[in-house]
Amino acid sequence: MYQKLKIWQKSLILIKEIYKYADKLPKNEEYNLKAQIKRAIISVTLNIAEGKCRKTSKDFAHFLNVASASLSEVECILLICESLNYFNVDTKLYNDIKSLNRQINALCTKLIKETKYE
Repeated sequence: MYQKLKIWQKSLILIKEIYKYADKLPKNEEYNLKAQIKRAIISVTLNIAEGKCRKTSKDFAHFLNVASASLSEVECILLICESLNYFNVDTKLYNDIKSLNRQINALCTKLIKETKYE
């Protein structure tokens, strides 16, 4: 059950934080950065859930890789927004993103090791 995964729970919390920043973007970014960052953060949560519901550890690891990539995309979009002077991002948010990415990657590594012994 994916809802019990700590990484899924943390990704759900991050959605709320990212949406707060996305809503600060100017109207001209409605269909660009705003839409993209929302899709990317949602992708993290959805890929964790979908991967957990797959039949094999190898499949789960694949979806965790996608979730990790989406999380990196979120971080990159935040950096772009800062460079465009749309807002300043709290260091805690960057730390939370990095922490979640480490946790996702650790689980992915564990699953890949398991598949070698299956």
